[in-house]
Amino acid sequence: MNRERKHCLESCEVSRLVRYELGGVEQKVTLEGRRADAPVVIFLHGGPGSPLPISVGTRGMFPDLTDRYVLAAWDQLGCGANRCALGDDACIERYVDMTLDLVRAVRRDFPGNEVNLLGVSWGSILAARAAAREPGLVDHVVTYGQVLKELGFNDEVFEALERSAMPAKLKADLRAIRASGARDLKAGMRLAGWVRKYTEGYQAQGGGMMPVGAFVRGLLASPDYTLRDLVAAVSNDFSRSERLFAELFAVDLSEELANMRVPYLIVQGETDIVTSTRAIRAFVAECGNPNLRYAEAPRSGHMPGTAGMDLLFARMADFLGPSTPAAEAAR
Repeated sequence: MNRERKHCLESCEVSRLVRYELGGVEQKVTLEGRRADAPVVIFLHGGPGSPLPISVGTRGMFPDLTDRYVLAAWDQLGCGANRCALGDDACIERYVDMTLDLVRAVRRDFPGNEVNLLGVSWGSILAARAAAREPGLVDHVVTYGQVLKELGFNDEVFEALERSAMPAKLKADLRAIRASGARDLKAGMRLAGWVRKYTEGYQAQGGGMMPVGAFVRGLLASPDYTLRDLVAAVSNDFSRSERLFAELFAVDLSEELANMRVPYLIVQGETDIVTSTRAIRAFVAECGNPNLRYAEAPRSGHMPGTAGMDLLFARMADFLGPSTPAAEAAR
């Protein structure tokens, strides 16, 4: 463990691995913050099954966040530190149930603190559904790569791939998928692979690459992660869960977001076509819900590079306000 990370761990009033019962299953969560009275931010990772960049194993690695908040990191059941085989009951609502159980557990441990959700991609579904179901439990929601509807199969994806440098043979396969109306795991994985390779939908040019190597080295040095946890963070049963992906491809959050009663900030990458930035921008402008705020990250796709991460954290700080009650009183 490097000196900077060790100093971060030692300087926090809150820095521990806890076990909470979520959805009837005991699961590991890390809690970390310089001040115990700071607002709590619960990170809901994407994938499903991809606990990056923030996970149970990253305690001490995000001082920019833990200086302002108590950061709660949860590897969702089935991956990372909470690795296990997924059963037939793996579905969106089960993970929403677990998210709400986590909010309740955090509120018990920090009864005087605000509790906020930060959801990325698939995590934005959990954040939206949890806040819509029990708005009194959540103070604010921030998302990056907000899912709305037609995840991965929207017109923008098909049009961008048609314009791309994909070989003609693959474009014929693309047209066959579009004509068939297939919305299954196999077709979704093919489209996702093409979007990564032939467009900027996932990763934009010039926005700085996410430092994956540094994250992996940090996980290897983590006091909370084993090598098996690291393997399960990148390879797990989520990629084979046909029921869950069928629900993902069919999900439509239009009603939940249009009627959202919790202050809700959506940050989108400029080149994101997976969770279409064009569609989200228009939806927020047209729905007229004053609780919805929108910000766009230049030179960022569905996976934020360094520029996208910096803008996300800066906008989140403005949106959530002062980091402690003492800071609030001084305003």
